[in-house]
Amino acid sequence: MSGLGDIKRKVAEYEARGNLKKAVEELEKAVQTFSQEGSLFNKLGDLYIKLNRKDEALAIYERGARVFKEETYYPNAIALCKKILRLDKNRTEVYKLLGDLHRELGQRGEAANYLLQYADRKMKENDLETALETYNTVKELVPNNPKILKTISAIYEKVGREENGEVLLEEAAKIETEQEKIKESVLEKQAEKETVPEERPEEKPEAKAEEKPEEKAEAKLAEKREEKAEEKSIPKVEEVSKEEKPAPEPEVISSSIERELGLKEIVLPEAGESKKEEVVPEPREEKPGKEAVVEEKGETTETISEVDRTAELGELYLSLGSEEEAIDCFRRAAREAQQHKNFKRALELNKKIADLRPFDLKSRQRMVEIANAMNDKKLKVSSLLELAESLARRDAKTEAQRLYEEVLKIDPENPIAKEMLATIGKSREYVDLGAVLKSEIEGGEKTPGLQSIDELITEFRREVFESIGESDFRSHYDLGVAYKGMGLYQEAIEEFEIAAKDEEIRLKAYEMIASCMLERNKVDDAIRILNEGLKFSGHPRSEYFGLYFLLGNCYEQKNDFKNALRAYVNAYNIDKSVPDLIKKITKLKDKVTALIKKKPAKPQPTKVQVGTKKSKITYL
Repeated sequence: MSGLGDIKRKVAEYEARGNLKKAVEELEKAVQTFSQEGSLFNKLGDLYIKLNRKDEALAIYERGARVFKEETYYPNAIALCKKILRLDKNRTEVYKLLGDLHRELGQRGEAANYLLQYADRKMKENDLETALETYNTVKELVPNNPKILKTISAIYEKVGREENGEVLLEEAAKIETEQEKIKESVLEKQAEKETVPEERPEEKPEAKAEEKPEEKAEAKLAEKREEKAEEKSIPKVEEVSKEEKPAPEPEVISSSIERELGLKEIVLPEAGESKKEEVVPEPREEKPGKEAVVEEKGETTETISEVDRTAELGELYLSLGSEEEAIDCFRRAAREAQQHKNFKRALELNKKIADLRPFDLKSRQRMVEIANAMNDKKLKVSSLLELAESLARRDAKTEAQRLYEEVLKIDPENPIAKEMLATIGKSREYVDLGAVLKSEIEGGEKTPGLQSIDELITEFRREVFESIGESDFRSHYDLGVAYKGMGLYQEAIEEFEIAAKDEEIRLKAYEMIASCMLERNKVDDAIRILNEGLKFSGHPRSEYFGLYFLLGNCYEQKNDFKNALRAYVNAYNIDKSVPDLIKKITKLKDKVTALIKKKPAKPQPTKVQVGTKKSKITYL
């Protein structure tokens, strides 16, 4: 009997010769012998697609996904499910399988999304029992949430299951009682914080009142000495502050190569372009009277302190594990700051909410509004991309598409927007939640007296996504790797985008996004992504190696040998133990030197002899 390696070699040979039928026959035997080898099912499905045997491909992909699940290769199983839904969106059980797989990875948002879609489909099939069971499963993804329990209770009542609904209401009441206790303790702590600073300044004047005249005279003399000392030391302080500025990193390319090839300013990312903070000029107004100025300052200070007070309350809730109450506080504080045009603070608070709630749309919509108010195009692009990402993760493709189009109006070469828009444009069938999402952004309060079960389900969906937190970013990175390995580059890019939010794996994620772009022959987009990754400073030197190496590869494909050499040399200075890299540098150095020699010398400007002016009359 042939081993697994021999079978894979045979299949590869048959495929290389164009004999797909023979390759399929070999794999059909192999999946019977090696029934726990998921990669064989994936390959067989791909070959079925090439032979236009779609139904057989769908069946074998699903078998492979279940094999991967049994073997706990959850990312690979998810990748095969994605292949199935690309071919047929109506395979209901695949949504259930995807929900279970994402739950195993701890990706609660994605799990809820697919399980809700599964429940919706079961409702349409009049399979009420399965739908209600699925809602209970989703409820477990967002524990200790009384709003969600009340909504499910209302759904039970609508379908004649009052007893189940009452149990959920009792559970919700217990959770609310516990939350009230936490709220009281938080308010007590905040009250203590506010009273402590008021007591301190009263003690100081009493100490001063007891001072003797001699002590006062000595204190005055000491103050004068200090003032003189400060005057003398002012220049020294300036010199120290100048010295404290970080010195530029040494150039990483040897001076001899630089002189030969004319390569300048080749430095590591730590010494790269410094980020310039964009300062938005405040609109100039006519100067009012002094009294008006004092009133305006007083109002602003009072507003800002109220914002900070509410935000502090949110932090206290967060420290006690009450995320829902914390987020409510952050929303109120952000709204207050935005109303009083304190855009920087409003942006910070909305970003905090967005970090805590990856599927929350309101906070991301507010970030777009703030970017518009600040007239900050860069911020607007990043905010639009983040909002589009949240929509895409919830399968709201139409809404995401509009946002990607908006990004391209501002930044026509944005690689992420281009890639996502191209893929969304190709998919014709999808579940669109546009109306639901619009109501979610515009209105956050629960509608009183809901009449239909559809409205209750919509409310349930909204509450789930507003309450669900982010999973481990590494699981998204691993899922991206699985997608990339199976040729699902767009899905891989989406996962690496999420993973890039984790600072520890950010550079690896950027490298993988660029690698996906390169696989799709989008070299310029890959270069832009890699350069964006290199702007992030503060990471260990070794983490920049892959970015530089891939950047050199990109430039080499464009025949831009000078920039390729620059990138490879930067990679070499990080890790000198890669033998292939030394060969590349030597080879490219010869090429660049040859190109420089081939360049024709610049023609010297012809000297015009200035002679005496001749008469305009010529004599023959």
